[in-house]
Amino acid sequence: MKRRLLNFWVRFLITSLLFFFGSLAVSSGAGQSQTANDPGTRPTPASGRQLLEIKVTGSKRFRQEEVAAACGLPLGAMVGEEDFKKAARQLGESGAFREIAFTYSYSAAGIKLAFQVSDADKFIPAHFADFVWFGDEELLQKVHERVPLFKGELPITGRLPDQVSDVLQALLVENRIPGHIDYLRSRKSEHIESIDYSVSGVTIRVRNVAFTGADAEELPILQSAAEKFSGREYSRAALTPFIEHAVLPVYRERGYLKAACAAPQPKVVTPAASESGEAGDDRRAVTLVDITLAVTQGSQYRLSEMSWSGNKEIPSETLQGLLHAKAGQPANTLQLDHDLRSVQELYGSRGYVTATIKANAEFDEAAGTVAFKLEVNEGPVYRMGELAFRGIDNNLEAKLRAAWKIRAGDVYDADYLKQYLPQARKLLPASVDWEVSTHVTALVRDRTIDVDLQYTAKAPQ
Repeated sequence: MKRRLLNFWVRFLITSLLFFFGSLAVSSGAGQSQTANDPGTRPTPASGRQLLEIKVTGSKRFRQEEVAAACGLPLGAMVGEEDFKKAARQLGESGAFREIAFTYSYSAAGIKLAFQVSDADKFIPAHFADFVWFGDEELLQKVHERVPLFKGELPITGRLPDQVSDVLQALLVENRIPGHIDYLRSRKSEHIESIDYSVSGVTIRVRNVAFTGADAEELPILQSAAEKFSGREYSRAALTPFIEHAVLPVYRERGYLKAACAAPQPKVVTPAASESGEAGDDRRAVTLVDITLAVTQGSQYRLSEMSWSGNKEIPSETLQGLLHAKAGQPANTLQLDHDLRSVQELYGSRGYVTATIKANAEFDEAAGTVAFKLEVNEGPVYRMGELAFRGIDNNLEAKLRAAWKIRAGDVYDADYLKQYLPQARKLLPASVDWEVSTHVTALVRDRTIDVDLQYTAKAPQ
């Protein structure tokens, strides 16, 4: 009887202990939360390591899905804290973020990850030169698909510029395009202004340049100007000044003051048999392109009036006499620019060497006219400072100095140097071929002009 009672209590005690520890194990594993800032918590059970969600807060530049894609963790993957640390490092190394922190929580279903970020302070534009095989928008899209944090701009530090370069190189390889991707950080003064990508090791030549949107009157002029590009090596950098200094002036001369030209659109063309060869020893493959320039001429404006302000030294009637434009005619801003240079030369001849004229256009869209308000800033009068001659002996210098008519302290005439140099050449030995370089320096504090003439003697050909 006592043995049976003893066995009963032993079985009861063992059952109670098993129940107690079983309950403890269940309560320890269910509903547990873990964060990156709590290293003392227990590791996530294998059944709950599947990544369910990535949330991103704090960025004003990037969408949540772009940051999530850039961190390198795909949803559904089996992950742990080391993976989260690696993802945070990857975001940091891109250079796109100034601060990065993460937290995570898990349940029986899986893990939810949250990044808190702040964007880098400065981004600069990325420029793509001579990627003629892709349109601009197409290229941006293709790079963005593989580098989610690239949206046309890049941070000035970090690996993101290298990642873009790698994608561009991959695009060349995939499309069987010979060439190598180069990039450089373009600086202005001490500041980085842009990151410029280009393709080296491939020759791109222009076959034709065509214009869309041009009227019959302007089209022959534009085509004649574009002929110089046929057969030349393609460069967007060369086409940009061509647009500004050859295309748009055709319209501004005729009163189309708001004419615009879109960026050049190159299109790769299949060369004819006669075009496929490359002259000389350059064995690189040649890519031929046709260039399209889309012109929007806009409305034509006629001149209504011109008025002067700020001029005290020279009367408005005198200044107006230097202008060729007449009211009622198409507003020709090319001629106006030329005339205003003549006005500056007149001021310079009277010692106002820093005088400027600003032309402010006031448009009347209903009437189709434009008025120009010409604002003069005369500045101070400058006087003659030091005159120096270099590269000649003392005797010759004495002759040239005696021929110079503006003495120290006289009002400086900016036109005088053009008159003086031909006269001075007559005093130089005729047996020697002379070159002269001029250096005119305005000293703002003293309001004087120093003139330095450097002579170089060359043996006659």
